[in-house]
Amino acid sequence: MLVSVDWLKEHLADTNVVILDTRPKTIFLYGHIPNAQFLSIEQIIRFDEFGSNLVAEQEKITDLFGSLGIDESKTVLLIGDAMDPSVARIVWTFLYFGHEKTCLLSANASDLQKHGLELTRQTSTPKPAKFSPKINNKIRIESDFLKDHLNDFVILDARSSQEFMGGHLPNSKLIPFTEGIGYDGNLFRDKGFLDELFLQNNVSKDKEIVCYCMHGHRASNLFLQLKIAGFENVKLYDGSFVEWNGKNLPLE
Repeated sequence: MLVSVDWLKEHLADTNVVILDTRPKTIFLYGHIPNAQFLSIEQIIRFDEFGSNLVAEQEKITDLFGSLGIDESKTVLLIGDAMDPSVARIVWTFLYFGHEKTCLLSANASDLQKHGLELTRQTSTPKPAKFSPKINNKIRIESDFLKDHLNDFVILDARSSQEFMGGHLPNSKLIPFTEGIGYDGNLFRDKGFLDELFLQNNVSKDKEIVCYCMHGHRASNLFLQLKIAGFENVKLYDGSFVEWNGKNLPLE
């Protein structure tokens, strides 16, 4: 899933690679990789009556990804920064809609000039394509199912300790997403560090895991950390605390 800056350099002119910059639009317009397109987190979510940031409708995603020139032949490369979990939520969205050729740049997008890459302010218009979604329900869970099966999952809270202390889902464990992000120009800590992090928190690869936070963005980052560490059975609760609390479901 993770690719290096060297990989990016080798594929800058590859017409089968779609580069998507997930940083705020003002930053994107100030300077981005040539041929990169802008994609924001607001474009891939929908709001419910509680303010939850749920995955967008299939029709909307199909039209959006198609407008970016993405079909099953294209490799999608997403770029972002370590402290902003938006890129992780967008990666998860591509995985949820079944786009297997989804990659994430391991380095911070804001450091690309340091790696010798030229930036441009020129924007490009892609040739539309037909995106064909293949929903992967194995990586998403909804509150109606989760509330009746709380004891069947290891539930991980990706928020801060202060938020956790203010109320959390029953039986959940706190692992702030910030513990696994990189501080050396990379989006994440290495696999060895992540293995040890989850081992210390008694998170077993034999169990089914559910990640949540406030809106599902930080939990998506924790989801990717688990995948990097080799965990297979991981789900995102995209409704997260906002929906759970809005529905007056039990808290500890």
